[in-house]
Amino acid sequence: MDKTTKFFFSIGARGETQAAAATHFVSPDGEHKQVDAKVVYLGTRKTRMLDRWLDRIVALSGSNAVLIFTVIALACWALLGIKFADQTGWQVGISDAQAIINMVFDSFLVRQQLNAYDETMEILCQLQSRAESHRRMLRALGPRPLGPRVSNQRLLTQDLPTQDGIFARFCVKASAFMGHIGTVTAYWICIGVWLGFGHYCKWSSTWFFYINSATSALMVLLLAFLANNRERHEKHLQDCVSLIYTADATLERMLREKTGDKIENRICTIAAPHVGKIQRVINFYADLVGTLLGIALLALVMIVWVVLGPIMSFNDNWWLLIGTYAGLIGMNDGFVLRNLCNVCNIREEEQHDQRILDDKDLLAILGLTDSTENEEPKLGLNSRLSIIMGTVCSHEYTVVAGVFVILALIAIATAMKWSELGQIICNVPPSIVESFFTLILITGHNLGDQKREESLREIQRSRLRLIDYLEGM
Repeated sequence: MDKTTKFFFSIGARGETQAAAATHFVSPDGEHKQVDAKVVYLGTRKTRMLDRWLDRIVALSGSNAVLIFTVIALACWALLGIKFADQTGWQVGISDAQAIINMVFDSFLVRQQLNAYDETMEILCQLQSRAESHRRMLRALGPRPLGPRVSNQRLLTQDLPTQDGIFARFCVKASAFMGHIGTVTAYWICIGVWLGFGHYCKWSSTWFFYINSATSALMVLLLAFLANNRERHEKHLQDCVSLIYTADATLERMLREKTGDKIENRICTIAAPHVGKIQRVINFYADLVGTLLGIALLALVMIVWVVLGPIMSFNDNWWLLIGTYAGLIGMNDGFVLRNLCNVCNIREEEQHDQRILDDKDLLAILGLTDSTENEEPKLGLNSRLSIIMGTVCSHEYTVVAGVFVILALIAIATAMKWSELGQIICNVPPSIVESFFTLILITGHNLGDQKREESLREIQRSRLRLIDYLEGM
């Protein structure tokens, strides 16, 4: 009973993080010895082989090859439209393709987000572990007279890297364009134009298909770009973290040389965040979508749809069926993904800010001031509007409102006896909303990455300043 109760209380919760940084000792003869781990960050190896294989597939979905293939496939579909645009099959084809791709990418994106969050918490926990050892040794060392002035060249030569390569820079700019508030505004203007032609087109199924095809193609492109952007940025952050780990280990070794300290870095804990009841339900759904069970359920849905093909004689309703299901589920996934992105970003920013405060404390022990401490730069109009829009759209009550909209669409389709028009109604509004949410998801991801990289850069510079100080003693 205790285990059952514990299980139910753990649903949707985010657990605490415990980790200890690798300890770097110095032997009596001055040689460097290391225990427990490597200096560079290689990520956490998962115990289950299925999890590791799934993570490899997720990484592949964000590769440059998949992005290029997606763009080429969309271009081919658009060219085929020159001849087949008046055929329903051409329009339903992109809708079904988007439906399948959407369900797969949603699962992968959730898993990407959760993996990145877990790794970030572990990294910050290890930085906290070593910072406590640094604080102990710096207090034992105390401020001392400096020798010849040490140059700050290290700050320039060992600063964190930027993303290099023509394709990487292109993707960064494309992502910034897609996530810009102007692009989001233009998107809704296009939706308004489509609505304006409704009366002219007599509100026909063809009129519905116009926007359904357009938003489906847009969704496929956005999902491919988002997955690529996330995977590329996570690799970049791993490179940055490896440099920070190297500087951190160097600082620890120098302090141990000067103080003779032989106490290992202790295990530190980042407390579990408080999670409300509604957020727990959202977290549970996200965990389900991004785990092996969620992937298995997705495969089961696809198998059932294929089996129904001969029974329904592969008619139009059968083709619309998967699009209807994916449209409704995908709309909910869009709300959940935006909520998950915002919640994880807030939590990570809090812990990054705490590590920066720890570094300022280390500098203060030696009587050093933070040379980078300035007023935060004022955010531009685009950033301010993006933050407001992201906050509103990611709120847990917005997710609940999305569920009620989905239930209303199901009720409308049921009243229409799930006719072709009824299924189209369940396709089009969710597709429009989900495309919008994917745009602002890119916006939130860009803002989160920018903030995270700025924090890591400040953490790295603090360590380099401490190393320069110790070298000047």
